[in-house]
This record gives sequence, C-alpha cells and structure tokens, in this order.
Amino acid sequence: MNKVSVIQEVMGAWVNETARFHPADRRRHEAFMGARLLAALAVAALAPPYLALRGAPALWETLVFLLALAPLASVALLSRTGNLVAAHALSATACILAALVIACGLGGLSGAALIWLALAPMEAILARSARFLAMVGAASGAAFALILLGVGSGVIPAEAQGAVFLNGFYVAAALACVAATAFGASLMDARSERSQELGDARFGALAGALGDPLLRHDRHGLVLFVSRESEAHFGLGARDLCGRGLFERIFVQDRPAFLKALSQANNGVASVRVEFRLRVGAASEQAEPVFRWVEMRARRLMIEGRVAVEEDGASVISILRDISREKRAEEAREEALAEADRAIASKDRFLANLSHELRTPLNAIIGFSEVLANEAIMPDALERRREYAGIIHASGQHLLSVVNAILDMSKIEAGCFEIESEALEVAPLVASCCDMIKLKAEQSGLRLERDCAADLPQVIADERAFKQILINLLSNAVKFTPAGGQVRVSARIEGRSLSLEVADTGVGVKQADLPRLGDAFFQAGGKAARNGEGTGLGLSVVRGLVGLHGGTISIASVLGQGTCVRVLLPIEGVQRADTRSAASIDLVSPSAPMAPHAIPSKVKKVA
Repeated sequence: MNKVSVIQEVMGAWVNETARFHPADRRRHEAFMGARLLAALAVAALAPPYLALRGAPALWETLVFLLALAPLASVALLSRTGNLVAAHALSATACILAALVIACGLGGLSGAALIWLALAPMEAILARSARFLAMVGAASGAAFALILLGVGSGVIPAEAQGAVFLNGFYVAAALACVAATAFGASLMDARSERSQELGDARFGALAGALGDPLLRHDRHGLVLFVSRESEAHFGLGARDLCGRGLFERIFVQDRPAFLKALSQANNGVASVRVEFRLRVGAASEQAEPVFRWVEMRARRLMIEGRVAVEEDGASVISILRDISREKRAEEAREEALAEADRAIASKDRFLANLSHELRTPLNAIIGFSEVLANEAIMPDALERRREYAGIIHASGQHLLSVVNAILDMSKIEAGCFEIESEALEVAPLVASCCDMIKLKAEQSGLRLERDCAADLPQVIADERAFKQILINLLSNAVKFTPAGGQVRVSARIEGRSLSLEVADTGVGVKQADLPRLGDAFFQAGGKAARNGEGTGLGLSVVRGLVGLHGGTISIASVLGQGTCVRVLLPIEGVQRADTRSAASIDLVSPSAPMAPHAIPSKVKKVA
C-alpha cells in the first residue's frame, strides 16, 4: 500500500459518519482535511527558521502563528460535527483575524495582510454556499475598511520597523496556505472526475453482466447515465435517452406511471417495477412511430443501508428490459382464454338449441305414434289417421334434416368434410335447385325467378356442396318471405369467380342481428317473422362449405324490404382448401336489396 493510500485511509477514518456514505460529500471532506493539514504542516515547517532569525516573537506574532494553525481546529470540527460550512467559517474567520493582526504589527497596507484577507473569500467559494460567501465577503470588506480607517487615523502604522523581512515571511506563509487550499480543490476535482469515470465503468460492467440497459436518474427523474446495452436492445444511445430523452419517448398515457415509479423509488428503499411503451428508432413525421413494451425496475442508491447520492446527483438506478415478446404471448393467452370462453358459451347455446330442435319433432313422433298404436284412442276416421301419419313423417324429415345439418357442421369444424372437385355446368345445377324449392315456394304463395345464362363457363367445385349452398340459401329466402313476395336467384361471372346471388322481398334483418348471421342456431327476427320451422343451421353450413371452396359471402338486408346474399366461388376451384376455416361474412348497405345485382362487385364492409 503506497503513502497516498495510507493518507486517504486515515482521512477516510476521520470523515464524519453523516458524510461517509455520500461519495460526493466524503470526497469534499477528505479534500478539505488534506488541504488544511498540509497548510498547517507548511506553517509549522516555517516556524523554526523564523524563530532562528527573529528570536523571541512578540505577542502579535504568536497570535498570527496560532491563527495560522487554525486549520487544525477546522479539521477537528469537521470530523466531529460533519458541518463543512462551519469548518470553512472557522478557517475564514482565522484568515480575517490574522490579516487584522498582521496589519497592526506590520502596517495596514502590507502585502501579507492583504493576502491573508483574500484567503477568506477563497474559503467561502470552496464552501459552495452563496449565503456563506456573501457573509464572508461582507466581513472581509469590513475588515479592509477597518484597516484603512486605522491607517488614516494613525492608530495602525503604515509600515512598521523591519517590515520588509517580516512581510516577506508572512507572505510566504500565506502563499503556502493558498497553495495548500488550491491543491485541495484540484484534488477534489480530480477525484470527482475519476470517481465519475469509475462509476460509469462500474455501472457499464454491471449492465454488461446483466445484459440489460442500466440507467442512473437524479431525484427529478432526468437520466444522467445510459449503458451501451441500450443501443443493442432498443437502437437508442445516450444522446437519445439522457436528460428528458427517455421521458419524451414514453407513450403519453404511460408517463404518469413512469413518474410515479421514479418518485416511489426516490422516496423509498424497495424496488419499484413499472411497464410502459417506449418509442424506438429515429423520429420521423412520415413514418409511423414504433413502440415496444419495456419493464423498468428502479431502486434508490443505498450503501450499507443508507441513502447515497452520486457526485453527478444520481440517486436512483434502473434496469430496462424489453418485454414485447412476453406482452404478445400474454395477449395471445388472453385471446385464447377468451376464445375458450366463447367456445364454451357457444357449446352451451348449441346444446340448449339442439335439445329444443330434437325434442319438438321427437315429441310429435312419439305422441302421434302412440295414438295410432293404441286401438282405444286411435281415431276411426281414415283421414285423421292419415293426418297423424303425415305429421309423424314430417317430424321425421325435420329431425333428419337437423341431424344431417349437425353432422355436416361437425365434419366441417373437425376438418373431416372432404370435397370432390369436378367440372360442373352451372345453369343445370341452378335449375335443379330451383325445381326442388319450387313446390314449397308455390305453397307459400311466392314467385320464384331465375336469372342464369345458359352459356356460363364450367366451375370447378363439389357438386353436393354446390347444391347444398344454393338450396339452403333458397330455403331461407322462401322461409322469410311472406305470401305475395318474390325470390330471385341469379348467376354470373365476376372476374375469375362465379357469383351466386339469392334475393328476396321478405322481412329483412335488423341491424343489431346482422353481425350474428351465420352463427349456429341463430334465427334473426324470431319465429313471428318466419314461415314454417327452422333450425338456424342453414347459413352456418353455407359458411363452412363456401370456406372449403375458398369463396366469400356478402349480405345486404333492409328491415321490411328484403335480403340479398351473394356467394363468390373461384371458377378454377381452390388449390388447397382450409378444412377448418369458415367463410367470413361481409355486410354491405344496399339501397334496394331486390334490385338486380344489389351487391356491387367491390363491397364496402359495414363498421
């Protein structure tokens, strides 16, 4: 261990405990002690040659010597109380008194007196207190005025006998004190700069070990230091984050949480955690700002359980971590949970509706079959028995249609519905589907119109699925159109797609019900708006079958005026079908659903 280290260790032991845990205050205390001890040592070294040349000193000379050793008393005062301003005040007072004594002994205008008088403001400057500097400046000015007044009145001699030798000696002593004080100030600045460099290097090494950017903040939240890792993680350097840079890059809505976290960290001892969105990359008026989710953990600087403040004013350290991936995973988990909840709710609604749809025809089948099987209650009239048999047959057909629709939906949702694509003639298929619905339309008092050119090109699709799509759409149109209405089916080519459009003049759909069209068992308008029974599965099956063919569905409806449904199927078929993806439904706002081609080629989605 070298001598400098030994001296620093000794002075460190003398530092009062109030400043021992504040690096900046500790360095100032150590620099003060070292400079005053050096000044006192210089004065003590001048004492032997002075006594050898001067002989027995006079009373005023003894006072000057004792005042020149006052730095020892200021060192003791600082070590005991930790009050740096009081220690500087003691040294400054000793300098002013020494100047007055020298002025009385050597002459009021001697250079030594003036130099000792100038030492007092220097002490005040080093104390870094504007109030103390004003007080010392006033005291020095008063002492100088007093010397001039004494010289002018003759109380203080202008120049005493032997003043040249003594003046030079006291000038040398004063210069020694000035040199020691200046040395202490330069030593403090050098140690502060070195401490800052070591602090930055220490924090930089710590940040490198952690792998995340490390920052230092002052008590106001301004960033004073940023480690190099911020460049690698966020593309932001010290010039982007220092000062108010970090705050200005935080998403506006997240700034209160950021400031609250820093305040909590600055006022407490526990680690504080906060999440916010940080704008990364260079700012540009044209480019959309890019934000990343960041987690910041902040904590007050503590040394041995005591609050510490760095030389640059840093009081809080924080670590930034990019949590964008975790946020995306969390959002995905929340969406998956929400989707699971929706699936459970959908399953519950499905089972509730299914039990109703199965129970109604089964009750009819069981009830009327029991009547026909029991001779005691079986009606005698043949027409009544035929009526009961017809009800049983219709209920069975309805039950079969429900089961078939459920099976088709299950196959589509499970990805087990296989389509067998082949070249199909569109016009004959449309005519065949219309023939199947024609009788039901006539019984309901509806006019069924067909608009399909005979020279339409062939389309690659599954024939059974094609028919089921068109029949379900026609059945819904007939079901929701009152007597005297009209149902029109048309087919045409749009680009590389086949457009199948089914329009009716029926009851239409409420705006509130439009987003739910295509949900299983959902029936818009209630039973009062329908002719006959329905399960609410037809459009759901259509969505699945159209999705298997890579097509799209558009719906336009006006309450009380009618509904138009358009299906677009690719002419050349789908290359690779997504066996689990149902077609989305685009909602458009038509002026008249029953007008020819009510839905334009480029549909506009309803918000």
